[in-house]
Amino acid sequence: MTRVSENSSTASLKYALNKTKQKVEDLQLKGSTLKSITRPSDNPVSNVEAMALTSATNDNIQYLKNADFALLNLSVSEKSIEELTDIMTKAKEIAIAQSSDFFNADVRKNVSNEVQQLYNQSLAIANKKVGLKHIFSGTSTLTVPFNGQGEYLGDKGKISLEVSRNFYVPINLTGEEVFFNSPDSGREESPVEKFEQLKDTPNVKLNRDLASEKETGEVDPESDKFKSRENIFSQLQALTSALENNDPKMIQGLLEKFDTTISRLVTLRTRIGSIENSVESSKNNLGSENIDHASRRSSLVDADVTELFSDINKQQAVLKTTYQASQGLMNQTLMDYLHR
Repeated sequence: MTRVSENSSTASLKYALNKTKQKVEDLQLKGSTLKSITRPSDNPVSNVEAMALTSATNDNIQYLKNADFALLNLSVSEKSIEELTDIMTKAKEIAIAQSSDFFNADVRKNVSNEVQQLYNQSLAIANKKVGLKHIFSGTSTLTVPFNGQGEYLGDKGKISLEVSRNFYVPINLTGEEVFFNSPDSGREESPVEKFEQLKDTPNVKLNRDLASEKETGEVDPESDKFKSRENIFSQLQALTSALENNDPKMIQGLLEKFDTTISRLVTLRTRIGSIENSVESSKNNLGSENIDHASRRSSLVDADVTELFSDINKQQAVLKTTYQASQGLMNQTLMDYLHR
């Protein structure tokens, strides 16, 4: 019969105790976190998938933040264009009323003050900001887009945000898009020079220069005339000048211009609305994805609470039994062996 040495028995006892204690410790750690995976080696395949789901969820959280910021800018832009539409509609109503012969020069001169206030309101809208950034400056968001004469100082840049994976949306309109009728066309003549009626009334003098968007702010050396673009500011100032000079024909000639501007503003609002719908749809999809990711990740890493605490109780009983079974061996002394 082979004799079992004392060292071998002690080593076996220590191994059994350590193994049981390790299982209890692992189960207690899982019980404290309610996770079935506490280290990558517990389940490498599930751990890799869970990490990928976590990464995708974090990306979606950032996309949602981008979407909220995009909606904020788009909402402010849409509200601004709505206010501009109301201003131009009001200017058109004034033009319709004052183009008749019912009103005299004094009335028109008084009404011109109201139109000047519409101009000031338009300029305030043009320089509106979200936080510290102007919404109509293109990418030059820290630059005031329009000066007091209605000249555009921004650029044509568009700001885009990624609101879902590989889906970018523009979040701004440039000042040229909103306030100029033909942002990509060449410079046109000043609105005063475009009215045929002025040719037949050479004695009419305007009290102020009509606002125009000039290319350089200089006089063209070839034509010696301003190169201007039809824009909201020039239309309002043209109406103001026509009222001050008691020129119903010129006022009537502005009606078509106002119609064109109002139609363009409505089109811009429609464009913004379509972008907002896309962003909202993207947000809904991201929310659904995050729920699916959370559900799948829970099935991979979350522990079954009932099963977990049942295992903890079982392993604690095993550990207690192991201690009791080894108690006699651990308490034996050299005298116990000599009396055998």
